[in-house]
Amino acid sequence: MNDRSRITGVLIFLITIILIDVSGFILIEGVNVLDAFYMTFITISTVGFTEVFPLSSVGKLFTIFVILSGLGTFIYSVGLIAEYSVEGRLRKILGRRKMKSISNLKNHIVISGFGKMGETVAKAFLKEKEEFIIIENNKERFSTGEELGYKILLMDATIEESLIVAGIKSAKVYISMLSGDADNVFTIMSAKELNPGIHIIARGQDKTNENKLYRAGADIVISPVTLASNRIINTTLKPNVVNLIDLVTQTGDIPLSVEEITISEKSPLKDKLIRESGLREKTEAMVVGIKRGEKMHFNPSPSMKILENDILILIGEKSKLTAIS
Repeated sequence: MNDRSRITGVLIFLITIILIDVSGFILIEGVNVLDAFYMTFITISTVGFTEVFPLSSVGKLFTIFVILSGLGTFIYSVGLIAEYSVEGRLRKILGRRKMKSISNLKNHIVISGFGKMGETVAKAFLKEKEEFIIIENNKERFSTGEELGYKILLMDATIEESLIVAGIKSAKVYISMLSGDADNVFTIMSAKELNPGIHIIARGQDKTNENKLYRAGADIVISPVTLASNRIINTTLKPNVVNLIDLVTQTGDIPLSVEEITISEKSPLKDKLIRESGLREKTEAMVVGIKRGEKMHFNPSPSMKILENDILILIGEKSKLTAIS
């Protein structure tokens, strides 16, 4: 139940209690509506003014009932309204600051969906110091994201305006992890239309919808079911291979890592043969692949030339690999 529903429910209950109390004073003491309402109000609000009419024995007992039934409800109602008002003002102030912070985001990652998988992804990005923002329409999950200190919007990712607010036009990657494939397809199409050059990763719930996600504009579709199945099979048949892959791909305390380095125009590695690059001598890194355009060259020859815009896939110590330009 949200805050507005709680306040509405409590107010309805309070009004009901007041009507019962006013009716009781009228029936028991035979007073008019104004006097009965006044007596009810000063009783449950503990103002403590003198009684406006003498009370009979039954009236005194009824007054005790009025205090017991109305005082707690009245205090709780006032407190809840005050809390909602203060919280609303704080959210408004913090919201303005958050929007200013979001407007400055460039070359960041936009994540739609903050379920358990989204939370794990966000945690990893935070550790890697990647700039990202989350779109989530579930209030409880939104609150969890806020408590963790993430940039998170309480919005519906299937609405184009939400993507715009999240800075999709200046983002480098869009990750769609909504609960339904249809929603993922819709948001991918919107993201691609708003930013044709953005790299899109989508979670596919149903294997049969993979092609639809690709046609919508996804560059990579990841199926948790397929990944889990392959993991079980490979762990059973090739446990040592899986252990090696885990060793070089999972973040942790070990220094070994797999990194990708894009060769820029000013890179000292540009136009050099792999054996002349000095990568092995300076960083002890192994070049296990070079992506050139859409083609991946695995285990490239030492005589292969490194060109501008090549993406080198290296295995070595992360601290040394990240220093390569």
